[in-house]
Amino acid sequence: MPATKKDKARKKHETGGKADGTTRSKPAGRAAKKTRDPQPAAAVRGEAPEVADEPTTVRASTDRVSVKARSAAQRIRGLADRSESLDVRRRLRQLARQIAQGGRDVQGISFCEGLLSECLDDAAASAHEQWLACEAITWGLAWLARTRRAGGSAGGLLERLVKQARVAQTALKSRDTAAAPFVVTLARLFRDIEACRCLEQDAVAALEEEIGRLVSADGVVSLAGVPVAGSAAVVERVVRWTTAREIAATAGKANLWNDATEKSWTASVSMALRLLGTDGRILTAGGALPAIFSEPLLVAAAAVGKSRMRRTAATLHKQTQRRRPDAPKGLLPRDLHSADAAAAIIRTGWEPDSVRVMLEYRQATPRIEIAVGDRLLIDGAWQWRVSLGGRPLEAEGPWKLSCFESDRKSTFLEITAPLAGGLQFERQVVVLRRDRIVLLADAVTRAAGDPPSGPLASESVVPLASSLETERAEETREIFVYDTAMRLAAMPLALPEWSVATAPGGFESSADGLTLRHESAGSRLYSPLWLDCDPSRFGRPLTWRQLTVADTRQNLPRHQAAGFRVQAGLEQWLLYRALDEPRNRTVLGCNLSCEFLLGRIRPDGSVGRTLEIQ
Repeated sequence: MPATKKDKARKKHETGGKADGTTRSKPAGRAAKKTRDPQPAAAVRGEAPEVADEPTTVRASTDRVSVKARSAAQRIRGLADRSESLDVRRRLRQLARQIAQGGRDVQGISFCEGLLSECLDDAAASAHEQWLACEAITWGLAWLARTRRAGGSAGGLLERLVKQARVAQTALKSRDTAAAPFVVTLARLFRDIEACRCLEQDAVAALEEEIGRLVSADGVVSLAGVPVAGSAAVVERVVRWTTAREIAATAGKANLWNDATEKSWTASVSMALRLLGTDGRILTAGGALPAIFSEPLLVAAAAVGKSRMRRTAATLHKQTQRRRPDAPKGLLPRDLHSADAAAAIIRTGWEPDSVRVMLEYRQATPRIEIAVGDRLLIDGAWQWRVSLGGRPLEAEGPWKLSCFESDRKSTFLEITAPLAGGLQFERQVVVLRRDRIVLLADAVTRAAGDPPSGPLASESVVPLASSLETERAEETREIFVYDTAMRLAAMPLALPEWSVATAPGGFESSADGLTLRHESAGSRLYSPLWLDCDPSRFGRPLTWRQLTVADTRQNLPRHQAAGFRVQAGLEQWLLYRALDEPRNRTVLGCNLSCEFLLGRIRPDGSVGRTLEIQ
């Protein structure tokens, strides 16, 4: 019976040759090449060579990660772009170019070793760039070890890197995870060496502890105790975690941390995406950072299993490609609030020119940021002072959330803090999504007890970004904020529009920011600041008026209820705030019984109630 194809294939596999039983001899050159490059003795015995005090020859083993010249050069080039030192940047880029050429000759290898040694000398001398340079050197040395022609100095370089990693262990144990990406890189790329592999445990423990401590259940990252704890610092911390996780995934199959930490990290990525500006870039007072600083975050978000996060990251990538997204759907919610972290993020949308507000109220002085597109306009401590009869009043308790409401049209956030004498201090942040309006308002109300004796006074300082300038209108009290173009128009609604009119307070710009002072002869006060962030309205006529509020056909004093009309061009808005118990009242012909109202005035005089708080 003739043999079938399956029989011939099986016979060919068993004999190692042709189907008829004849065998093929391997080329002599191929066999000779294999015998010229034996595996290291330690790898053959299944042991991991130790890093000794004397020079060690770094050679490839089967347990190491394959590092190609192109990928190593790309890593080093990315780290160079993140460096703030011109010398470090120049030297790392030179190293990346040399590795990218992939030269395996003796001269090229010696040149690479010399560059690695020089970079390591620079890293030891610079505390700020130390771990970034060490991470780049680790990638370069890993590629060098794969060439199988690494000289004797490569072992000395590895010993120096291990010593640097042991110094980093001390910082990791003191809750400083800046060195974590470097330590994870060294441990994973040289995991066949016990002295390197054992370093990973401390880095992972430090990352798990930090993520568990800083990330709330809602995914909000709170950098308590950090001197600069703005959105840029928050995003950079999440990028640090993301980088360590990505390195571990690239250089090893095992997960870097446990499932609980993975869940918290995923939530922190969701928060960090909300803090990015146009093109998905990190915003600072000096401007938007290069895309390389946020690229690990966007790449990781696009790879996470949650569809909303993937679509949001894709939308930001489309901005990077200079294509405006066509009404994307299924993205992350615009707003995020965490009562545990005492922080909130409010966005008007995911468009390239969207408005973003971040408020943190863990401390006695809240911190606020307002960004429009790729510009950070408001950045810093939102200072406040309240006095009664000239006597300063301090907060007698922490800030607490009073109300948080968000829908497709607007977002309302109010926090309160108790004051002495039964008074209560309230701060409001209101964002109108379509109109690109941000309202910052302070109110002093009476929580309990008899009416206070003496006039009330409040002062609020809205901090401007350091790169901005201000200009006061010639005859009115509004202030315009600009840099290369007009960015913001600020109007103090509780003060008269015209500068010549007598005002119960003042509005001016200083080195600290925009300072709004307001005084009230009654037992309560309301001081709103209207911020117009839409450049299409700049240059149009502006005006505002404080309105009369009536209750049972009687005009109310301003310490009981306040109403305002704001106009920019042909657009008009109505703002109302009750300072005592809400009742049925009338303002500008609009009948209402709520505590707060903000809406548009239509051409026929009726009011479209955009936001109403009972």
